[in-house]
Amino acid sequence: MAAPGRPLAVDFEALSYISSLVEAFQAFDSDNDGLVTAPELRGLLASLGLDKSEAEARDMLARADADRDGRLSVEELLDVMNAGELGLGALGDLLQSALPALEAAGGVLVGADELARALGVVGAASAEDCAAIVECLDGDGDGAITIEEFRLMADLL
Repeated sequence: MAAPGRPLAVDFEALSYISSLVEAFQAFDSDNDGLVTAPELRGLLASLGLDKSEAEARDMLARADADRDGRLSVEELLDVMNAGELGLGALGDLLQSALPALEAAGGVLVGADELARALGVVGAASAEDCAAIVECLDGDGDGAITIEEFRLMADLL
């Protein structure tokens, strides 16, 4: 772990990419069951600028559908989009280490200051890094993410 005040070795562009995939997934998961069908996948890919035919979306889903349930989970989407190759596992571990302090604080939103305090407990990140992490994960631009979104990203990385 990095000492407080020292920058993390994090590819923030990769973190933003994964966050955008998760947001797109959630937007196209029309029934909020954590799974997308082939038509939903096609819309999701189109929103990311990847124009695929219905047959291509079905083929992609079939290749990525590890549990063979005919639907794609966010984890399966990240696998097929090669997100695991971006090397953010250490950041996932760091975010996981912040979860107990964030949950103990009882807030519903996590901003840069809250994240810096939580990571200060484990002595791991600078205030600038915390601001960059929140900015990457903040889909609506309000300067904070919900604790549920934070937990999801920590689990997915």
